[in-house]
Amino acid sequence: MMQVIEGLPPDVLGIETSGKVTHEDYRDVLIPGAEALMKQGPIKMLYVLGADFSAYEPAALWDDGVFGVRHWHDFRRVAVVADQGWTHAAVNLFRPIFPCEVKLFSLSELEAARQWIAA
Repeated sequence: MMQVIEGLPPDVLGIETSGKVTHEDYRDVLIPGAEALMKQGPIKMLYVLGADFSAYEPAALWDDGVFGVRHWHDFRRVAVVADQGWTHAAVNLFRPIFPCEVKLFSLSELEAARQWIAA
């Protein structure tokens, strides 16, 4: 499940995941929220994988890839907040090819991530 994180600057999309992330989460939450903000220009994103996050459905992984390619240059900065080791490994693997600044934080550093993404 995805939920929008409220209380962030107008150029920041905040998303928090829990449980299983589905195609419907991308269709109904992430994609419309991001594309609405992108009408004003490149955005910043705070992406939090909660402690109870369990998995992505295959269709959600596809949606993520398609969305990422379509909007490759529409992000100025991304903060990924997670404690799952595989998440850190994946972000570190792909960070060199991201066209924007990407920074990793642990869940205990959520406030630091919010400050960094708002800067």
